[in-house]
Amino acid sequence: MATNKTTKNAQAKKPVVESTKTEAVKTAPAVKAEPVKAEPVKTEAVKAAPAKAPAAPAAKAAPAKKAAPAKKPEAKKEAKKAEPKTPDIVELANMLRKKIGKKNASSINEKIAVEIKVYGEYENYMYILIDNGTVSVEPYGYMDNDAHIDLPIADVLSIIDGKYDYKAKILSGDFYATGSLTKLLKVKETLFK
Repeated sequence: MATNKTTKNAQAKKPVVESTKTEAVKTAPAVKAEPVKAEPVKTEAVKAAPAKAPAAPAAKAAPAKKAAPAKKPEAKKEAKKAEPKTPDIVELANMLRKKIGKKNASSINEKIAVEIKVYGEYENYMYILIDNGTVSVEPYGYMDNDAHIDLPIADVLSIIDGKYDYKAKILSGDFYATGSLTKLLKVKETLFK
């Protein structure tokens, strides 16, 4: 039912709209059209901003950047070669054994054990044992020691090289030892002259 009413209303309104349109067109006064002159388009306004010329130095800079990294790894290799490797406790004991292992300790008529605590990049123990005139160096602690010394790795290396200044280290307080200092002095005088 609703659809019939809407179609009747739509038909009734349709002629009214058409009649208004036609009347509007009929009643409108005639307008004289004046000829419009087209102005020429200015080319300056249309032109785009001048493009920047590609920079030639930028192209030259790129190869220079590629060449620079090639030099850096060489510098790193040289720096790695320059840094001395810190020996581990076994290597350190072997170095000390080569230095003092063949020394004549027959002047010492007693058994003397000196334990050395080595510290720095790592912390470990080694000992020097004089028994019946023979000298031995081992890379571990000695519980029944007569004297105990704490030394940084650098100081142990300088003792091995013969560049350690005992007197200066003792006076400055950088040398730490406990136990029998007389036995320690006997070992120093016999093995590290």
